[in-house]
Amino acid sequence: MNNSRIWKKLIIGVFSALFIIMTLIPAKPCEAATYVKVLLNGENIDFDVPPIIENDRTLAPFRKIGEALGAQIEWDQDTKTVTANKEDKRVVLRIGDYTAYINQTPIKLDTPPIIKDNRTLVPVRFFSEAFGAAVMWDNAVRTVLINTDGKPSKYIMGYYYSQSYEDFLKNFNKMSSTAVKWYTLDMNGDLTDRDNSRYINVPEGYENVVKLSKENGIEIHMLVFESDSARLEKVLATPESRTRLVNQMITVVEREGYDGINVDFEYLKVADKDRFNEFVKSLYGELKVRGKSLNLSLPVKTEQTDWWPAYDYLTLGQYCDFAVLMAYDKNPGTPGPQSGIDWVEEVVDYAIARIPAEKVVLGIGYYGYDWAAGKRSSVIAENNGATYLVFADELSKKYGLNLNLDQKSGLLFGTYTDENGASHEIWMESNYSVDAKAKLAVRKGLKGVALWRLGFSNSSFWDTLMDNFKPVKYQ
Repeated sequence: MNNSRIWKKLIIGVFSALFIIMTLIPAKPCEAATYVKVLLNGENIDFDVPPIIENDRTLAPFRKIGEALGAQIEWDQDTKTVTANKEDKRVVLRIGDYTAYINQTPIKLDTPPIIKDNRTLVPVRFFSEAFGAAVMWDNAVRTVLINTDGKPSKYIMGYYYSQSYEDFLKNFNKMSSTAVKWYTLDMNGDLTDRDNSRYINVPEGYENVVKLSKENGIEIHMLVFESDSARLEKVLATPESRTRLVNQMITVVEREGYDGINVDFEYLKVADKDRFNEFVKSLYGELKVRGKSLNLSLPVKTEQTDWWPAYDYLTLGQYCDFAVLMAYDKNPGTPGPQSGIDWVEEVVDYAIARIPAEKVVLGIGYYGYDWAAGKRSSVIAENNGATYLVFADELSKKYGLNLNLDQKSGLLFGTYTDENGASHEIWMESNYSVDAKAKLAVRKGLKGVALWRLGFSNSSFWDTLMDNFKPVKYQ
């Protein structure tokens, strides 16, 4: 009787211990975050059996992907062999066999075809590249990108700020995502969407921006901006204050249905580096378990100069889905090129030495500055009705401004004298520099590019981007 009671107590103790251990194991991210997508020329392929990952390789149903690539598909039940024919190309794979054949030439596979749920799954990269397609893997969103027309797909993000709506309406179909800048911090370090002094407010009709984004396969992120070092120091000061802000952000993301958050904290003090790392790590974890994403807008550095030591690229790169390099405004207090292609390549090289290239997005500032008498005005190429900008086309008509291409920076440069006798110097982005930066993003294997900002662009900007790549669409 005593032995029986002892055994019962032991069994109860073991199960109690197991229960406690299980409750301490972190929950896995939601299943939606682990689903693998396949995009062909920017369009999602729907499979009746979802793709899987085996030995770090994506496998997908061969018939669906083969027909999407334009191949004629055959299945031999007796030999368990897949054959795909397209023009002068014949590809043969056999279930469980690590050797495939392209026009009878044997090719070693990293993982063999398999049968799952009565469907034959083949390695996506090998199968696609065998027919001349370009294949990339976007780990942040677990997506295979296949392109057959020689033009890659890249992630294209547009920053949405004051007077951006018309630009958004004209060009949302050319974007992968929008980051909406109508959130900042108040004096107490709490999240707010009302800051008249910095023109940060939720605009009228914002629901349509969210609606159109969702209806057209465009991710939409809430952009949380702050450039006041004192406010940032206050909100990052303690675990409690950091957690409070994280919770406020999560509440808005879930309430508004955003896909994630873009954090743009500028002018961080060096003393806040570790606390900012902890904040980003915490926010990233909370977003991941909800199937949401985190991206960071980062001030830039080169191997020669670290202007912003508070931003720890190595750590921040681990705890975000991607990072946008704000590769503009090199030294706006002094007239000169602010985003030259020579300097931008140095910025990119610094970043990809510390953050995987597939997580790096190159920010392009499609504007320039007009300096005169110690003052600076923002200038864009064409009059679009904005109430706070200078327009190069109007300056040309009024003062005879002639913009020439500076070969080293790739930017446009010009001078003029106004009616008061003041000398002006202008440096601004050009289609030549945009093209060079788009090609740099492809050459360096970057995730994509980001436009600062909607409201500054024109048709030439978008035509130049589209000449180099297409926007990734995730749905």
